[in-house]
Amino acid sequence: MKKISTILFLLFIAGFANAQNVYSLQDPVSTKNFNPEKYSGIRGTPFLVDKWYKGTVSTPKGVYQNLELKFNVYDNSLFFNKNDESFELQDDIVSFTLMPKPDDPSTHMIYKRGIKGADLKGSEYVQVLLEGSVGLYKLDVKQLTEMSEINAGIVKTFANTAKYYISKNGQLSFLKLNKSELLAALSDKQDKVQAYINEKKLSFRKDSDAVELLKYYASL
Repeated sequence: MKKISTILFLLFIAGFANAQNVYSLQDPVSTKNFNPEKYSGIRGTPFLVDKWYKGTVSTPKGVYQNLELKFNVYDNSLFFNKNDESFELQDDIVSFTLMPKPDDPSTHMIYKRGIKGADLKGSEYVQVLLEGSVGLYKLDVKQLTEMSEINAGIVKTFANTAKYYISKNGQLSFLKLNKSELLAALSDKQDKVQAYINEKKLSFRKDSDAVELLKYYASL
């Protein structure tokens, strides 16, 4: 019996190791470089942040670990750094995580595809701020604006904005991140929600304020 148990244990360990090998992918391969000339003459950057962040990328084949990533918000595309060159990930990406401070999980930003509802089609990379019985999602947006400047003519600039969505009772709705809209969205427990806002002095100038409030609401 002891011999059989040992064999089963070894088979389990081997199977686990094989599963790890299947889901842990090597460095991605791509021949599609980032072309900075595409954005020449435009002020600002098409990227969420114009520097490399450590991160991971999940695909149907498995997970790429320890990559250096940049998220092109304007084109809804993801790039990785290889030998100081920018390449676009060609895999079918399910989600990715950017890690401004790899050792501090509170700074990690998770982006997913496939979130549908309101005006989201499912092809956009949407940041997951909170998931569960109540969810909060953020769509980063880069818009091109034009203005006339003396001695410069028409100047194009990348302008940053964001759209927020709340998931409740299986429905996704557009949400402006302010007190009145949050109270309306959480109207079934409005008195308690209002009291919590006052107690914690939440201003909603930060995403974390809305996350904190929704976590509280979900706990009621």
